[in-house]
Amino acid sequence: MRTMYDAVTAANIPADARMVAGYIDKIKLEPWSAADWARFPQAVKVTIVKKASTNDGHVLDVEPGDATPGEAPGWVRMRRAAGADPTVYCSLSTWPSVRSAFASAGVAEPHYWIAHYNGDPTIPDGAVAKQYAGNVAPGYDLSSVVDFWPGVDGTAPASTGVEIMERITVTPPNGDQNAVRVFLSGSPGAAVIIRPRLGGDGFSKPMWVGDIFAWGNDHQGVGHNPTQTPGYNNKLTSHRRYDLPGAVWADINYSSADPFEIDIVG
Repeated sequence: MRTMYDAVTAANIPADARMVAGYIDKIKLEPWSAADWARFPQAVKVTIVKKASTNDGHVLDVEPGDATPGEAPGWVRMRRAAGADPTVYCSLSTWPSVRSAFASAGVAEPHYWIAHYNGDPTIPDGAVAKQYAGNVAPGYDLSSVVDFWPGVDGTAPASTGVEIMERITVTPPNGDQNAVRVFLSGSPGAAVIIRPRLGGDGFSKPMWVGDIFAWGNDHQGVGHNPTQTPGYNNKLTSHRRYDLPGAVWADINYSSADPFEIDIVG
């Protein structure tokens, strides 16, 4: 489970957030600017629209002053026609009305991001995310999110040319320097993404990644030794990707006191 931040004002969200959501169309408030999105270069980005006439975005915001439950099926149908796998955001109390609107319209239900500010991050059955805390100082909301959000995480192949093949969890035997071996596809797009875990406060404890020794099918080294790169910072407080083209296995040197995840892509 992941933690996602959203806010009207992007600057209120910590710059090292691993997952953020923001608005891309306008009703009363201005949408996020390109500079706002650029504050989070390492984050998974979720785009929200307020108007059911906007043929864009991952999520439609269904709440008073924005889209209505009755408008949601039309937006979902429009987004699916555009090739998207859409999500609808609504409160727990509004959710039955939204679901009823889809049943009445004969439209298959989308994914759901449910808001219920009870401080419990447990995601309701049938939803992919839950907004469990609102207006946390200095002015952001917190949501828990499933490890794979279709239509959001599923856009990775279109933007990067790769897809997640496997996610593994590494439990360090101690807080000293250790190594973990991973096996890759050997494809030109082979890579690993190392993800420190977020704590209950929405922040991750730092971990360190040392040299990565990767090998191809021909038993030739394919790199990658990041600590030999000028200006490299081996301290991680959010996820970082390491491209290992042609690698079939790699040894990753690391130091971490807490478990973390490695996505194997290719």
